[in-house]
Amino acid sequence: MKKAFITGANRGIGLELTKRLAHKGLFVILGVRTEAHATQTKQTLVTDGIDPKQIDHVLIDLNDADSIKKAAGYIAENHPDLDLLVNNAGIAGDMQKATLATTPAEYQATWNVNVLGTLQVIQQLVPVLKKHQSQIVNLSGPNFATPFYNPAAYRVSKIALNGLIQSIAIDFYNEKDPVEIYGIFPGGVTTDINNNRTGKFMKTVQEAGEQMMAIMFDGKDHNGDIIGADQKIIAAVKFTM
Repeated sequence: MKKAFITGANRGIGLELTKRLAHKGLFVILGVRTEAHATQTKQTLVTDGIDPKQIDHVLIDLNDADSIKKAAGYIAENHPDLDLLVNNAGIAGDMQKATLATTPAEYQATWNVNVLGTLQVIQQLVPVLKKHQSQIVNLSGPNFATPFYNPAAYRVSKIALNGLIQSIAIDFYNEKDPVEIYGIFPGGVTTDINNNRTGKFMKTVQEAGEQMMAIMFDGKDHNGDIIGADQKIIAAVKFTM
């Protein structure tokens, strides 16, 4: 049975992907911040028809390097056959705040979680993932701005994350590692992170989950790709000249 580790697995897109991966037959390891979140999420999954023997959890806080290291150590010891890492956890900051009104501290807060926290998760788990063919999937964001969607701190952190993804992808390629890393930007999704915003350009977590799963299991090599929900490549790495 394939195994997946999902950060931020207790709500929103993370919970939806967890359900879909488990229903697809994968063993899922929940990345959550508290035991209460773990208990509640496991109950939700069992109620949804998932076998509790398919579920494990670790406590992880992307603002806490020690918790990341401890979680990775547990996975390395108990789930050395991990072959899918889904970096879903992140924070949005104030998505309505104007770019220049957003303080350096607010930019730093999103950077710490969305970029540096995600980086540390990858760094800690790559030794496990390199043992066999595996994927690192990152919940990403757009490389572009529009008048309709410009959450400054969040968007800037996701642009940095996209750059990080592609830099790591080049290393995997050069080192001939059996790991691919890519980002998926699902578009606007109604979740807690945006105060359950709705509108013409928003979709449900169910719709986003279905679209993301289609990309994750399309059988294509997406190393270095940043992919939109419509499965179109937003940005790609040119590995050959």
